[in-house]
Amino acid sequence: MTRLFAGTFRRLVWVAAVLGLAVRAWWTAWATRTPTGLFDPARYLGFGDRIADGLGYVEFTGHPTAYYPPGYPYFVGILTWLSRPFTHDPTRIVAAVQVLLGTATVLLVAFVARRLGGRGAGVVAAFAYALYPNLVMHSGVLLGETLNIFLMMSFLAVVVRRPLSEDRSTAELVGIGVLLALALLVRPVSGALLVALILAWWVARRDLGEVLRRTGLVLVGVALCLTPWIVRNAVRMHGFVPMSTNTGDNLCIGYQPDANGAFAFDDHCAIGDPFRGPASEIATDKAKTRYALHQIRRDPGRLPWLLWRRTYFTWFRDGDHDAVSAAQDYYTVAWMAPATNDRLERVADLYYWLVGSVGVAGLALLAWRRRADGLLIVGSFVVTAGLPLLFFGESRFKVPAIPLLIVSGAVAASVAVGSAVSSMRTDRSERREQPVG
Repeated sequence: MTRLFAGTFRRLVWVAAVLGLAVRAWWTAWATRTPTGLFDPARYLGFGDRIADGLGYVEFTGHPTAYYPPGYPYFVGILTWLSRPFTHDPTRIVAAVQVLLGTATVLLVAFVARRLGGRGAGVVAAFAYALYPNLVMHSGVLLGETLNIFLMMSFLAVVVRRPLSEDRSTAELVGIGVLLALALLVRPVSGALLVALILAWWVARRDLGEVLRRTGLVLVGVALCLTPWIVRNAVRMHGFVPMSTNTGDNLCIGYQPDANGAFAFDDHCAIGDPFRGPASEIATDKAKTRYALHQIRRDPGRLPWLLWRRTYFTWFRDGDHDAVSAAQDYYTVAWMAPATNDRLERVADLYYWLVGSVGVAGLALLAWRRRADGLLIVGSFVVTAGLPLLFFGESRFKVPAIPLLIVSGAVAASVAVGSAVSSMRTDRSERREQPVG
């Protein structure tokens, strides 16, 4: 019987994966366009093209840059280089690979949910992720969320594949650090997952020495990935840049005097000229950071209001359909029929509110259980969802946290169904035992 259920679980998860592949392939075939303008997708395409040309990670002016974290530009660059014999526009090639990554993530999400809540939770998570509208649509746009989520869930899958209390080999711990660093190189906020992992290990072992050993080996893996990038910046940028030079922009947008919690360019942040060369780019980043810190010190009483506004703009105001606008160059090239656009947004938002509501209940359940692996998911959600709120509110910022809501919601749904089935069986048993007449 156990083998039967195990076989059924695998078949259902593979059905979900095939379904996820189908809807992603359909979406990219219909919606993927070559990005234009000065938005992130077009800039990533430009960086990737220059990387494929052998120029390295350089701006359109030709000077080396570290404005964005390097993970996604190099991802696009490698795929551009590989696709050169077949096409001069790699957009659809990148989208096709992202379709495969999104499909693989269905399996990863199912695996993590199964480890936390059993086979039922794994199946629910697989189908919920496979069909989640905004995640499906992100596979067709040149943004790093699909790649980041794949790496983040790979990291979590390796961590929870065995009980957190069990011993871990040196190679495994270093490998965990490598996966964490790869996710971090795409989206730096992923680095905070290490905090959640350390706390989960402490709950599982209560052995400070062992937790420090594990953390040290994970950091070795992180260093193996980050060191080449830091050395590159020292050589080509002539300065110390551990990750990217857009932190100053993000802080300035979030804390300038007219900030209201949302993303908006402002004259207050027209500081420096990052396009004059590497030294100017680094100096501009530092100047904007100093300006933002000055504004924080000047008016600290505004911070709680800004935090609420960022939460509102990220999680509540626009639902979860940012990929609809990204697919249309943020409505500068609005090629969808208005009715189609509105319908896609409504479906995506309805799915988001349903998954989000169940997911929050799941997070509460995992926290109440106090199991180490469950607390790892809760902690990962807190840091993934919370750290972007240090800058400004943007609907896209919550995308990497959605798989964690799906996993926790699947666990909650599985527990609820299990309790209902158990209650029905108990009622039937009691009715059978009642004497007749």
